[in-house]
Amino acid sequence: MDPSGRQIGERIKHLRKERGWTLKDLSARAHVSMATLSKIENAQVAATFDTLVKVAQGLNVGFDGLLRDAGVSRAGGRLAVTAAGEAVHFATSMYDYAVHSVGLRRKRMIPLIMTIKARSLEDITSWSSHSGEEFIFIIKGTVRLHTEFYDVVELKAGESAYIDSAMAHAFVSVGEGEGEIISICLTSETTQAFFAAAGMHEPSV
Repeated sequence: MDPSGRQIGERIKHLRKERGWTLKDLSARAHVSMATLSKIENAQVAATFDTLVKVAQGLNVGFDGLLRDAGVSRAGGRLAVTAAGEAVHFATSMYDYAVHSVGLRRKRMIPLIMTIKARSLEDITSWSSHSGEEFIFIIKGTVRLHTEFYDVVELKAGESAYIDSAMAHAFVSVGEGEGEIISICLTSETTQAFFAAAGMHEPSV
C-alpha cells in the first residue's frame, strides 16, 4: 500500500476530528503550526518524516497509524513480517521512505528504508529533528550525514552511524546514483510509554 499525500492528510484529519479537536488543539499537542497541519490535511505539502512523527505523538497513535489503520496490539510475543513489495511508501522532495512492520501497533521502533534523492544541501528544504535516537546503516551508495553539532560524515555501503535524532540532521547522496539507507528510529515518548505500560522505571543509563 502506497499512501498518497492526500490519503495521509485525510487520515490525519479523520483522527483529529474523531477526537473532536480543532487544528489549534492538534497544533498545541503536536508542536506543529496550524498552517502546516492545514496544508498537510489538504495535501498542499508533502509532510516530512519528523513532522509526521510529531503529529503521531500529538494524536497519541503509532507512526504507522498515520499511514493506514493501525494493526492489533497483543500482549506477549509479537511478530511482523514485511514481504517484498508490502512496505508502505511515501515521499518528499528529499527522500523516499519505505516503512516496514506497519502491522504492529505501538512499536518502540520505526524501521525505514530511505532512498536519498537530495544531492546537495540546497536540495534540503527542511532538516529533520525528532525526539529520540536513530541508527543509520548504508545499504548502497555513498551518503553524507550532516548534523547540527558535528562535522559532515561521509558513509559508504556497510558503514553506519548512531545519532541523537533531536539534533537537526540531513542526508545527501554523493557520487553515482542515489544512496539507500536503513534508518531505525526510537522516540523518547515511545520508550517512556513502553516502560510506563510495563509498570517499570526507565533506566537512567
